[in-house]
Amino acid sequence: MNEQQRNELRAKAGDFKTYSLVLFAFGAFLYFGTIIPEAVETAKKPFALLAVAVCFTASLSCLRQAARYARRLEEEEKRFEP
Repeated sequence: MNEQQRNELRAKAGDFKTYSLVLFAFGAFLYFGTIIPEAVETAKKPFALLAVAVCFTASLSCLRQAARYARRLEEEEKRFEP
């Protein structure tokens, strides 16, 4: 693996961490909206909670992908150590 590919892996890992943080913050924002009385109609609350679950699941998925890229990068760097 050359230096350009390692830099791409670093960038991808950082991007996925950022995506994870944004999705988590958005999910938390939606969740707080369901807690506030009269912010969401009772009939729409299950859909809002489903959106929160989707955001948190996507956030965890992005975090796992970032960890996968970081682990792959670490394995490649160990291979070149003396």
